[in-house]
Amino acid sequence: MLATAAKLLGVEFRRVQVEAWHASVSVYDVYDQGKIAGRFYLDMHPREGKDKWFSAAPVVTGVRDGALPEAALICNFPGGEPGDPGLMQYSDVVTYFHEFGHLMHAILGGHTEWAGLSGFATEGDFIEVPSQMLEEFFRDEKLLQAFAKHYQTGEVLPSELIRKMKGAGAFGRADWVRTQLYYTTLSLDLHDRDPKTIDLDETTRRLYTSLVPWSWIEGNRMYASFGHLTGYSSNYYTYAFDKVIALDFFAQFDPENLLGCPAAERYRKAVLEQGGSKPGREMVRNFLGRDEEFTAFSDWLNEEFAGGAL
Repeated sequence: MLATAAKLLGVEFRRVQVEAWHASVSVYDVYDQGKIAGRFYLDMHPREGKDKWFSAAPVVTGVRDGALPEAALICNFPGGEPGDPGLMQYSDVVTYFHEFGHLMHAILGGHTEWAGLSGFATEGDFIEVPSQMLEEFFRDEKLLQAFAKHYQTGEVLPSELIRKMKGAGAFGRADWVRTQLYYTTLSLDLHDRDPKTIDLDETTRRLYTSLVPWSWIEGNRMYASFGHLTGYSSNYYTYAFDKVIALDFFAQFDPENLLGCPAAERYRKAVLEQGGSKPGREMVRNFLGRDEEFTAFSDWLNEEFAGGAL
Protein backbone atom coordinates (compact mmCIF):
# COMPACT_ATOMS: atom_id res chain seq x y z
CA MET A 1 0.00 0.00 0.00
CA LEU A 2 2.88 2.34 0.74
CA ALA A 3 4.40 1.58 -2.66
CA THR A 4 1.12 2.58 -4.30
CA ALA A 5 1.03 5.92 -2.48
CA ALA A 6 4.71 6.56 -3.22
CA LYS A 7 4.17 6.02 -6.93
CA LEU A 8 1.17 8.34 -7.01
CA LEU A 9 2.99 11.15 -5.22
CA GLY A 10 6.37 10.69 -6.90
CA VAL A 11 8.28 10.09 -3.67
CA GLU A 12 10.17 7.25 -1.99
CA PHE A 13 9.61 5.83 1.49
CA ARG A 14 12.57 4.32 3.34
CA ARG A 15 12.11 2.53 6.64
CA VAL A 16 14.51 3.71 9.32
CA GLN A 17 15.41 2.20 12.67
CA VAL A 18 14.97 5.00 15.19
CA GLU A 19 13.41 5.00 18.62
CA ALA A 20 9.77 6.13 18.73
CA TRP A 21 7.31 6.39 21.62
CA HIS A 22 6.49 2.65 21.43
CA ALA A 23 8.26 -0.41 20.07
CA SER A 24 5.36 -1.15 17.70
CA VAL A 25 5.68 2.21 15.90
CA SER A 26 7.43 1.99 12.51
CA VAL A 27 9.26 5.00 11.11
CA TYR A 28 9.81 6.04 7.49
CA ASP A 29 11.76 8.83 5.88
CA VAL A 30 10.27 10.45 2.79
CA TYR A 31 12.62 11.18 -0.10
CA ASP A 32 11.82 13.47 -2.99
CA GLN A 33 14.18 13.18 -5.97
CA GLY A 34 16.84 11.67 -3.72
CA LYS A 35 16.60 14.38 -1.06
CA ILE A 36 14.99 13.83 2.32
CA ALA A 37 11.67 15.69 2.60
CA GLY A 38 10.32 14.55 5.95
CA ARG A 39 9.53 11.65 8.23
CA PHE A 40 6.39 9.84 9.32
CA TYR A 41 5.47 7.42 12.10
CA LEU A 42 2.94 4.59 11.75
CA ASP A 43 1.31 3.74 15.08
CA MET A 44 -1.09 1.20 13.62
CA HIS A 45 -2.50 -1.06 16.35
CA PRO A 46 -4.51 -0.61 19.57
CA ARG A 47 -2.94 -0.82 23.01
CA GLU A 48 -3.84 0.16 26.54
CA GLY A 49 -3.92 3.91 27.12
CA LYS A 50 -3.83 4.82 23.44
CA ASP A 51 -6.39 6.97 21.61
CA LYS A 52 -8.93 4.57 20.11
CA TRP A 53 -9.68 6.65 17.00
CA PHE A 54 -7.93 7.12 13.61
CA SER A 55 -6.10 10.35 12.88
CA ALA A 56 -3.05 12.07 11.43
CA ALA A 57 -1.11 14.47 13.61
CA PRO A 58 1.92 16.72 13.11
CA VAL A 59 4.94 15.82 15.24
CA VAL A 60 7.36 18.49 14.00
CA THR A 61 6.07 21.48 12.05
CA GLY A 62 8.18 21.87 8.93
CA VAL A 63 9.35 25.17 7.50
CA ARG A 64 11.36 26.04 4.41
CA ASP A 65 15.14 25.94 5.01
CA GLY A 66 14.45 24.96 8.61
CA ALA A 67 12.95 21.97 10.38
CA LEU A 68 11.86 19.02 8.26
CA PRO A 69 8.18 18.10 8.70
CA GLU A 70 7.34 15.02 10.73
CA ALA A 71 3.87 13.55 11.17
CA ALA A 72 2.19 10.45 12.55
CA LEU A 73 -0.74 8.18 11.80
CA ILE A 74 -2.48 7.13 15.00
CA CYS A 75 -4.64 4.15 14.04
CA ASN A 76 -6.29 1.08 15.57
CA PHE A 77 -6.22 -1.55 12.84
CA PRO A 78 -6.31 -5.30 13.51
CA GLY A 79 -3.05 -6.99 14.44
CA GLY A 80 -0.16 -6.02 16.64
CA GLU A 81 -0.29 -9.13 18.81
CA PRO A 82 1.71 -12.36 18.33
CA GLY A 83 -0.14 -14.73 16.00
CA ASP A 84 -2.53 -12.06 14.74
CA PRO A 85 -1.95 -11.51 10.99
CA GLY A 86 -3.69 -8.13 11.11
CA LEU A 87 -6.23 -8.82 8.37
CA MET A 88 -7.81 -5.67 6.98
CA GLN A 89 -11.30 -5.21 5.63
CA TYR A 90 -11.77 -3.04 2.56
CA SER A 91 -13.14 -0.26 4.77
CA ASP A 92 -9.89 -0.41 6.78
CA VAL A 93 -7.90 0.19 3.58
CA VAL A 94 -10.06 3.22 2.73
CA THR A 95 -9.68 4.60 6.26
CA TYR A 96 -5.93 4.08 6.11
CA PHE A 97 -5.58 6.07 2.91
CA HIS A 98 -7.94 8.78 4.11
CA GLU A 99 -5.58 9.43 7.01
CA PHE A 100 -2.55 8.90 4.78
CA GLY A 101 -3.86 11.74 2.62
CA HIS A 102 -3.64 14.02 5.65
CA LEU A 103 -0.19 12.64 6.45
CA MET A 104 1.29 13.38 3.02
CA HIS A 105 -0.36 16.81 3.04
CA ALA A 106 1.58 17.45 6.25
CA ILE A 107 4.87 16.23 4.74
CA LEU A 108 4.72 17.64 1.20
CA GLY A 109 3.07 20.84 2.37
CA GLY A 110 5.54 21.17 5.23
CA HIS A 111 8.06 23.32 3.37
CA THR A 112 6.28 26.67 3.37
CA GLU A 113 7.97 29.95 4.27
CA TRP A 114 5.94 30.35 7.46
CA ALA A 115 5.52 27.60 10.05
CA GLY A 116 1.98 28.74 10.82
CA LEU A 117 0.92 27.84 7.27
CA SER A 118 2.80 24.54 7.13
CA GLY A 119 1.35 21.14 6.29
CA PHE A 120 -2.42 20.82 6.49
CA ALA A 121 -2.85 24.19 8.22
CA THR A 122 -5.46 25.16 5.63
CA GLU A 123 -8.81 26.73 6.35
CA GLY A 124 -11.37 24.25 7.63
CA ASP A 125 -13.37 24.43 4.40
CA PHE A 126 -10.53 22.69 2.55
CA ILE A 127 -8.80 20.41 5.03
CA GLU A 128 -10.66 17.20 4.10
CA VAL A 129 -10.08 17.49 0.34
CA PRO A 130 -6.73 15.64 0.07
CA SER A 131 -7.83 12.84 2.38
CA GLN A 132 -11.16 12.21 0.65
CA MET A 133 -9.56 12.48 -2.79
CA LEU A 134 -7.04 9.74 -1.96
CA GLU A 135 -9.86 7.41 -0.91
CA GLU A 136 -11.18 7.29 -4.47
CA PHE A 137 -8.05 5.61 -5.85
CA PHE A 138 -8.80 2.48 -3.90
CA ARG A 139 -12.04 1.75 -5.70
CA ASP A 140 -9.94 0.97 -8.80
CA GLU A 141 -9.78 -2.75 -9.50
CA LYS A 142 -6.25 -2.87 -10.92
CA LEU A 143 -4.87 -0.70 -8.16
CA LEU A 144 -6.47 -2.82 -5.43
CA GLN A 145 -5.16 -6.02 -6.94
CA ALA A 146 -1.61 -4.66 -6.86
CA PHE A 147 -1.52 -5.26 -3.09
CA ALA A 148 -4.80 -6.89 -1.94
CA LYS A 149 -3.80 -10.53 -1.63
CA HIS A 150 -4.59 -13.49 0.61
CA TYR A 151 -2.15 -13.41 3.51
CA GLN A 152 -1.48 -17.17 3.30
CA THR A 153 -1.80 -18.15 -0.36
CA GLY A 154 -0.94 -14.87 -2.09
CA GLU A 155 -4.13 -15.12 -4.15
CA VAL A 156 -5.11 -11.74 -5.58
CA LEU A 157 -8.44 -10.30 -4.49
CA PRO A 158 -10.86 -11.60 -7.16
CA SER A 159 -12.32 -9.13 -9.65
CA GLU A 160 -15.85 -10.43 -9.02
CA LEU A 161 -15.53 -9.73 -5.29
CA ILE A 162 -14.21 -6.23 -5.95
CA ARG A 163 -17.20 -5.49 -8.20
CA LYS A 164 -19.57 -6.74 -5.51
CA MET A 165 -17.91 -4.51 -2.91
CA LYS A 166 -18.12 -1.52 -5.21
CA GLY A 167 -21.75 -2.29 -5.91
CA ALA A 168 -22.52 -2.44 -2.21
CA GLY A 169 -20.73 0.88 -1.74
CA ALA A 170 -22.70 2.51 -4.53
CA PHE A 171 -25.95 1.21 -3.07
CA GLY A 172 -25.44 2.93 0.29
CA ARG A 173 -24.11 6.23 -0.98
CA ALA A 174 -27.29 8.29 -0.69
CA ASP A 175 -27.68 7.18 2.92
CA TRP A 176 -24.11 8.32 3.62
CA VAL A 177 -24.91 11.75 2.20
CA ARG A 178 -28.11 12.04 4.24
CA THR A 179 -26.23 11.06 7.38
CA GLN A 180 -23.55 13.65 6.64
CA LEU A 181 -26.26 16.29 6.24
CA TYR A 182 -27.68 15.26 9.61
CA TYR A 183 -24.28 15.58 11.33
CA THR A 184 -23.65 18.86 9.52
CA THR A 185 -26.98 20.40 10.52
CA LEU A 186 -26.61 19.22 14.11
CA SER A 187 -23.18 20.83 14.42
CA LEU A 188 -24.44 24.08 12.90
CA ASP A 189 -27.60 24.22 14.98
CA LEU A 190 -25.68 23.76 18.23
CA HIS A 191 -23.31 26.66 17.54
CA ASP A 192 -25.48 29.53 16.30
CA ARG A 193 -27.52 30.26 19.41
CA ASP A 194 -27.30 30.94 23.12
CA PRO A 195 -26.16 27.67 24.78
CA LYS A 196 -28.68 28.24 27.56
CA THR A 197 -31.51 27.73 25.07
CA ILE A 198 -30.23 24.42 23.66
CA ASP A 199 -31.99 21.15 24.40
CA LEU A 200 -29.56 18.53 23.09
CA ASP A 201 -32.06 15.66 23.15
CA GLU A 202 -34.83 17.61 21.40
CA THR A 203 -32.49 18.98 18.74
CA THR A 204 -30.96 15.56 18.05
CA ARG A 205 -34.35 13.85 17.78
CA ARG A 206 -35.85 16.58 15.58
CA LEU A 207 -32.99 16.60 13.10
CA TYR A 208 -32.67 12.82 13.01
CA THR A 209 -36.34 12.26 12.24
CA SER A 210 -36.36 14.99 9.57
CA LEU A 211 -33.13 14.05 7.77
CA VAL A 212 -32.54 10.32 8.28
CA PRO A 213 -34.95 7.66 6.96
CA TRP A 214 -34.53 5.25 9.88
CA SER A 215 -36.75 4.88 12.94
CA TRP A 216 -35.84 6.99 15.95
CA ILE A 217 -35.04 5.03 19.12
CA GLU A 218 -35.71 6.81 22.39
CA GLY A 219 -32.63 7.30 24.49
CA ASN A 220 -30.43 7.99 21.47
CA ARG A 221 -27.74 10.37 22.67
CA MET A 222 -25.25 10.10 19.82
CA TYR A 223 -23.96 13.59 20.54
CA ALA A 224 -22.14 12.17 23.58
CA SER A 225 -19.81 10.19 21.28
CA PHE A 226 -19.72 12.65 18.36
CA GLY A 227 -16.09 13.65 18.81
CA HIS A 228 -16.06 15.95 15.79
CA LEU A 229 -18.81 17.99 17.43
CA THR A 230 -16.19 19.54 19.67
CA GLY A 231 -13.17 18.98 17.43
CA TYR A 232 -14.72 20.65 14.37
CA SER A 233 -17.21 22.81 16.26
CA SER A 234 -19.76 24.15 13.74
CA ASN A 235 -17.56 23.20 10.78
CA TYR A 236 -18.40 19.54 10.34
CA TYR A 237 -19.92 20.50 6.98
CA THR A 238 -16.40 20.42 5.54
CA TYR A 239 -16.75 16.67 4.94
CA ALA A 240 -19.69 17.07 2.57
CA PHE A 241 -18.40 20.34 1.12
CA ASP A 242 -14.94 18.91 0.48
CA LYS A 243 -16.31 15.67 -0.96
CA VAL A 244 -17.59 17.67 -3.92
CA ILE A 245 -14.13 19.17 -4.47
CA ALA A 246 -12.35 15.85 -3.91
CA LEU A 247 -14.45 14.04 -6.51
CA ASP A 248 -13.96 16.86 -9.01
CA PHE A 249 -10.20 16.58 -8.40
CA PHE A 250 -10.25 12.80 -8.84
CA ALA A 251 -12.16 13.13 -12.12
CA GLN A 252 -9.10 14.85 -13.58
CA PHE A 253 -7.04 11.65 -13.31
CA ASP A 254 -6.86 9.18 -16.20
CA PRO A 255 -8.78 6.04 -15.09
CA GLU A 256 -6.52 3.91 -17.28
CA ASN A 257 -3.35 5.28 -15.68
CA LEU A 258 -4.23 6.65 -12.27
CA LEU A 259 -0.73 6.59 -10.85
CA GLY A 260 1.18 7.77 -13.87
CA CYS A 261 -1.00 10.40 -15.51
CA PRO A 262 0.04 14.09 -15.61
CA ALA A 263 -2.70 15.03 -13.15
CA ALA A 264 -0.75 13.42 -10.30
CA GLU A 265 2.17 15.83 -10.51
CA ARG A 266 -0.12 18.82 -11.13
CA TYR A 267 -2.16 17.90 -8.06
CA ARG A 268 0.92 17.57 -5.90
CA LYS A 269 2.33 20.96 -6.94
CA ALA A 270 -0.95 22.91 -7.05
CA VAL A 271 -2.45 21.48 -3.87
CA LEU A 272 -0.32 19.37 -1.53
CA GLU A 273 2.90 21.36 -1.71
CA GLN A 274 1.09 24.61 -0.97
CA GLY A 275 0.18 23.57 2.56
CA GLY A 276 -1.87 26.44 3.95
CA SER A 277 0.06 29.14 2.12
CA LYS A 278 -2.75 29.75 -0.38
CA PRO A 279 -6.51 29.94 0.09
CA GLY A 280 -8.35 26.73 -0.77
CA ARG A 281 -10.29 28.59 -3.45
CA GLU A 282 -7.05 29.54 -5.19
CA MET A 283 -5.72 25.97 -5.04
CA VAL A 284 -8.96 24.66 -6.54
CA ARG A 285 -8.72 27.11 -9.43
CA ASN A 286 -5.02 26.41 -9.97
CA PHE A 287 -5.63 22.67 -10.27
CA LEU A 288 -8.97 22.63 -12.09
CA GLY A 289 -8.65 25.87 -14.02
CA ARG A 290 -12.07 26.81 -12.62
CA ASP A 291 -14.17 26.54 -9.47
CA GLU A 292 -15.37 23.11 -8.43
CA GLU A 293 -18.49 21.76 -10.11
CA PHE A 294 -21.17 19.39 -8.84
CA THR A 295 -21.07 17.02 -11.83
CA ALA A 296 -18.52 14.53 -10.47
CA PHE A 297 -20.35 14.35 -7.13
CA SER A 298 -23.69 13.81 -8.87
CA ASP A 299 -22.20 11.06 -11.05
CA TRP A 300 -20.68 9.40 -7.99
CA LEU A 301 -23.92 9.62 -6.02
CA ASN A 302 -25.98 8.16 -8.88
CA GLU A 303 -23.50 5.48 -9.90
CA GLU A 304 -25.33 2.25 -10.55
CA PHE A 305 -24.19 -1.32 -10.27
CA ALA A 306 -25.56 -3.20 -13.25
CA GLY A 307 -24.42 -6.03 -15.49
CA GLY A 308 -21.55 -6.96 -13.18
CA ALA A 309 -19.64 -3.69 -13.61
CA LEU A 310 -19.82 -0.07 -12.59
